[in-house]
Amino acid sequence: MKCTVLVKRLQLQHEASGKIIVFYLEKLIMTTSSICLKKAHRPSVNIVGAGKVASTLAIIWHQSKLINIQAVWNRNFSAAEYLKNHIPHIQVHKQLETLPPADIIVIGVSDQFIEEISRKIHQIEWLKADTLILHFSGALNSNILIPHNQQKLLVGSLHPVFAFASIETAINTLPGHLCAIEGDAEALPLLYKLAQAANLSYFNIDSAQKNRYHAALSISANFLVTLNAFARNILTSLSLPQELAEALVNQLMQQNLNQLQIMSPEEALTGPIKRGDSNTIARHWQTLEQSEQTLYKVLAKQTLHLTSLSAEKQQQILQIINSQEN
Repeated sequence: MKCTVLVKRLQLQHEASGKIIVFYLEKLIMTTSSICLKKAHRPSVNIVGAGKVASTLAIIWHQSKLINIQAVWNRNFSAAEYLKNHIPHIQVHKQLETLPPADIIVIGVSDQFIEEISRKIHQIEWLKADTLILHFSGALNSNILIPHNQQKLLVGSLHPVFAFASIETAINTLPGHLCAIEGDAEALPLLYKLAQAANLSYFNIDSAQKNRYHAALSISANFLVTLNAFARNILTSLSLPQELAEALVNQLMQQNLNQLQIMSPEEALTGPIKRGDSNTIARHWQTLEQSEQTLYKVLAKQTLHLTSLSAEKQQQILQIINSQEN
């Protein structure tokens, strides 16, 4: 959005005296000008590591016209060229030290390489105290970006709560999702701006809580897939077609996920454990193989915590799943 300031001579006629008063709003105009310049500033960003998350956000930020994605470095040159196809003006660099000065340096590499890349970034000559370095890890906090005995820069992390299966899909579906923000207090306004430019709904999380936070998200995302595969494998062992097994499991999971949007886990729970139907649970137990019983047992014990069954009913179920495995 262009911001134009017009310097005008204003003439006011005093009602009582009829005199014409001429003056210039110089101070107001100067204030307005500074506001316009501030609004017009687009933070400049260098991408270090063109992984799925970094590439997705770089393209979305570019499309927003609120962030200037100016340069990229990646060990695999073809991944950097992919960004070039979506952001024509971006500079592709083969050396970290040749990256141009930027307000923000985004580290988009795997977690195990973040600390190593951060140490190399701190050796870049043009860094300033207000340069922001950030990563996208959900498990690591921003302190990993501060090498020992190095100049202290602004550090932060931005973790979109999203499964980045492919860049193209993520570009279209990421906006609107939740995003965890953590880092230096001075870095938060810039981190918020990055989240807003990507149309993410952001929230703050304490640095010391990142690992437990990420464990919960991993359980909800990764183990859902594991449970899906577990149930499918049992169905396909019955000689049911794979497509039918997939439909049966996916439909039930999706129905329960939909209900969890409007209900608590306790309210959404259905099935024999909630009802205290120990006879059905016993039949489940007898038909499962030993490796399947191991997982069923763990899940059944956790599910009991969501029920309002009497102590007697819970004990009946525990006796079944604690019996000797096949």
